[in-house]
Amino acid sequence: MRRQDIQLLAFARQGDTAARCEVGRRYLLGTDGFARHVATGIDYLTHASVRDLPATAIIIAEGLPLQDMLAFQQEPALARAASAGNANAQVKLAAWLATQRGELTVDTAGHLAAAAAHANTNARDALGWLAQGATDALPRLLRALAAVGALDAQAVTMTAAHRAAAGPDTALFAKCVGTALALTDGLSPGLAELISRVVQRAEHEGSTRIGIDAQHVSAALEGRASQGDRHAAYALGRSLCGIAAGSLAPARFGGELNMRKGAAFLLRAADAGCEDAWMHLYRVHSDHRLSVANAQMARFFLEKAATCGLAEAQLKLGALLLREAASLGDTEHAIHWLHEASVKGQHLADELLESLVLPVEEGDQDASAAIEQIRHSDPWLAERLQLARDFGLTKLEALSVDPAEGLRPWGLVVGKNPFITQSRLSAPRAIPATTEAAMSVARRAASFFGQTRRDTGALEGDLRSRSLRQRRAFERHGLRESMFFAVATSMILESLRFGPKWAFRARQPLRLALAA
Repeated sequence: MRRQDIQLLAFARQGDTAARCEVGRRYLLGTDGFARHVATGIDYLTHASVRDLPATAIIIAEGLPLQDMLAFQQEPALARAASAGNANAQVKLAAWLATQRGELTVDTAGHLAAAAAHANTNARDALGWLAQGATDALPRLLRALAAVGALDAQAVTMTAAHRAAAGPDTALFAKCVGTALALTDGLSPGLAELISRVVQRAEHEGSTRIGIDAQHVSAALEGRASQGDRHAAYALGRSLCGIAAGSLAPARFGGELNMRKGAAFLLRAADAGCEDAWMHLYRVHSDHRLSVANAQMARFFLEKAATCGLAEAQLKLGALLLREAASLGDTEHAIHWLHEASVKGQHLADELLESLVLPVEEGDQDASAAIEQIRHSDPWLAERLQLARDFGLTKLEALSVDPAEGLRPWGLVVGKNPFITQSRLSAPRAIPATTEAAMSVARRAASFFGQTRRDTGALEGDLRSRSLRQRRAFERHGLRESMFFAVATSMILESLRFGPKWAFRARQPLRLALAA
């Protein structure tokens, strides 16, 4: 470094404002013996002693391209330089304000007019495009400024797009991304990510338009999906399968329908955590009219959706399993899924569960009072009678059920009765709890029977002994069996245990559940 340069630095450090401005200018430009170092130049020019001077703002505005000013957060200096009448600053400020709005508007025309008054050709051209109503006025201005080195058009538009992404206005975000698209020859990874975010936000907000060319959207989503973006894969998969992405029609994503490719993207999205994609996969694979129809795959996808907690999938899976049930285990599995759907508010699941419970004809009030009377002398019988009413048990089921072993998270299983030879009457049966009160009764009975057997070894005796005690209690209190027990033929009981027969009895709610 030359001696005079060293002296200039010394004067600047001693507080000479002119020297400080000159050192800052040289560092910004990398001239007159100073290596270019923008950060050091900014430090000199933003020192408290000089930062409010119009001259320092003009030095920054003249010395730095717009993208560097944005990177070093020098927008206030740009505004001060424009206010001081610097034409280059006025044009840069107009370009930046317009880029943030996604278009060249009348709001920015004042800065352009001021620059045009100083014979700035770019400003004059921009005003002419604005007067003609040119839709590409902003891209043309940015290209013109890029040609003279005033800015890097792509860097500036990407900065505006990222700032808009942090704000609440999705339409503005899409506009800024559209401007960046208009100034790039290819779809960069960064721009593809922004397009994917626009789509995601538009779907979340219920927008019907994206504001970006459909072909660009499709290319961006495919690129992002190949890099593991599950939201992009989910949106693209739906569009290729002809499924709307929320309020966005498939046409907004460009391209033609391609079920196989769409299903592949949906599977990628589902595997990455987009749980709703499992249901879309189920629908397209269960439709026999489509090229990807596959009943086994459809069932697998439905099971995945149900496992993820989707109520609609749990309802459909429970209905299908119950329709096909050929054993107690099958019925229990089906009731489990219907119970899960019911908890999530699926009223059709409630109807299907209720179809598995036999009705008890007489009212609750008299029966409840009678049960409380019996409880004082025979608490075991009282618990059985309460279970019979809440779960629609027949007399034989009520006397033979083991509440402790039969309790399930969704209800009760009445085990096989070894004392009855007729298979239709003695076979086990799964019965769901259709109300929370019924579930509480089952838990209480299971706890009571389990506790008394463990602690005291109390036993009720065999089925014959229980039946005799029940008959004597009814005679003593003047009770009727119809107050507590359901009445069902062996054929009705079999229809509750065998899925195809149950499906015929419950065909209306079953049809609605499978069509939901």
